[in-house]
Amino acid sequence: MTTTPGPAGSAINPEVPVLTSKSMTNLSNGKAVLISMSLAVAAVLPWLFSAPNNANANLEDLCFDTRATVEELSGAQIDRYSRRSFLFAASQGKQAEEGLFWNSLTKTWLTDEQIQLLTMTYDIGLQNGGEEHARILQGVLLQETIAGQLGRIGHMTAPVGKRSYGVMQVKVTAARDVLKQYPEEFGRYRSDEALIVDLMTNDEFNIRIASKFLLMLEERSDSIEHALVAYNVGYRAANSVPDYNKFKYVVKVKRHLAVVVDPFNKAFIGESLKLAMN
Repeated sequence: MTTTPGPAGSAINPEVPVLTSKSMTNLSNGKAVLISMSLAVAAVLPWLFSAPNNANANLEDLCFDTRATVEELSGAQIDRYSRRSFLFAASQGKQAEEGLFWNSLTKTWLTDEQIQLLTMTYDIGLQNGGEEHARILQGVLLQETIAGQLGRIGHMTAPVGKRSYGVMQVKVTAARDVLKQYPEEFGRYRSDEALIVDLMTNDEFNIRIASKFLLMLEERSDSIEHALVAYNVGYRAANSVPDYNKFKYVVKVKRHLAVVVDPFNKAFIGESLKLAMN
């Protein structure tokens, strides 16, 4: 482009660029280059999405290799590759031996905290009420907080006396019932504030209270489904539920049992812990 001064006294800015035949040719050439680049990108994109690169291929191999380590599966490729390879691997029951478990309900790998909480919950449940009670307790843990992933405080809008606390979402009134029944095991709490602190900060204490409370509900209930409804809405409210098996909370707990708890226990708990607890 060149600049041409305007005539004296005119309103034309003398510094305004004026297009010449040469500048028009340059613009046409630039436009042609942009079009060529766009066509090249359009041709390459389908290949990028259809043909997995070596990194993805290696990741797929790792996903199907039960000897894969956490380090090998913790790269940046996981997120963008999870939809195809990881879900298919999980559906085939391919679990890594070194601490990895795929939760197909949340479409995520269980965290170290979740694995520890599920294992602790099984341990406590097995001590208190046997293997079936341990399974149910794990299902409740997943339903209440996804094994700790939803935090330790329930609905903040609820009044303080009706809030639930900890990984098992235990109400103060429920905890008080357990403390009254088992004073030697849990000791005494002079204030609700101190009790709430322990329910929120001590996961093992919270799970032990929940385990005992669920057992107490089972003793008063017609079935485990009845006890689960009572755990969720209270014993009095549970008595007005027409069909415990169709109650949403019960359905979700059973889904956790089938999809997560049983495969998890098979992969992580094993016979060694069961024998050690007997």
